[in-house]
Amino acid sequence: MYVRPDAVEALNNEVFRKALQWYYAVLLDNLPAKFIIAKTVECPEKPDKLELEGLWSLHRELSKQFDSLWREVRSENITYDDFIKRYRVAEPNFLDLKISIARNMLRQCRFCEWRCGVDRLSGKRGACRLDARAYVHSWFLHLGEEAPLVPSGTIFYGSCNFRCVYCQNWDISQVHPYSGAVVDARSLALIQRELREEGARNINHVGGDPTPNTHLILESMKYLDVNIAQLWNSNFYMSEECMELLIHVIDIWLPDFKYGNNECAKRLSGI
Repeated sequence: MYVRPDAVEALNNEVFRKALQWYYAVLLDNLPAKFIIAKTVECPEKPDKLELEGLWSLHRELSKQFDSLWREVRSENITYDDFIKRYRVAEPNFLDLKISIARNMLRQCRFCEWRCGVDRLSGKRGACRLDARAYVHSWFLHLGEEAPLVPSGTIFYGSCNFRCVYCQNWDISQVHPYSGAVVDARSLALIQRELREEGARNINHVGGDPTPNTHLILESMKYLDVNIAQLWNSNFYMSEECMELLIHVIDIWLPDFKYGNNECAKRLSGI
């Protein structure tokens, strides 16, 4: 497989390695990805027994435990291999809690700042035009991203909560968002494993936009059993609640900072 020369050189670039320390450590298996750590933080109650308020209260508590373990992993430089020997997957765990919260949020969806409040679990659709299903249009090793990311295991999700007139993926974000394959969490995990085995440095969730599919992406990590950095490539119009769910499982972020004023945002992206 051809890889751009600058992408090859990026592995040994000290500027990149210093700026992206966590990402590089996960890439080289020197540290476990965040979602793997999250699966070892035990949840003391079954999430499906709690209402949303109780779920969030428990989430705040387990966030502190995760942060403590994450700092320990970093300070002691616990490699991926050593981590999975030392820590077992808890049942239920912090990731299970996040999955339950995300599913609960779908009943009055507020994954993004449109805060539509529609019941996507019952088939209703809001600004993103999606119900609870996720449509994957393609996945492959992307060679066109920034050098430290290439080859990037990119997964393109259908639909978006923006209406950008200049969108380079207009066909899947606006015109034919439902023409992709409907995937469940297990099949999405298999896609990620396949990309990792093909040589992906990361799993690049993009689209369209990944935010409306937060629930399924989180659940896919439950079944993912390989160490690989998770990358969120988004317009970053997610809500604070959605960010709280993602921050403990995403290893590197690729946000779009599109506008300096609201007038341009409304004229060009409909927001």
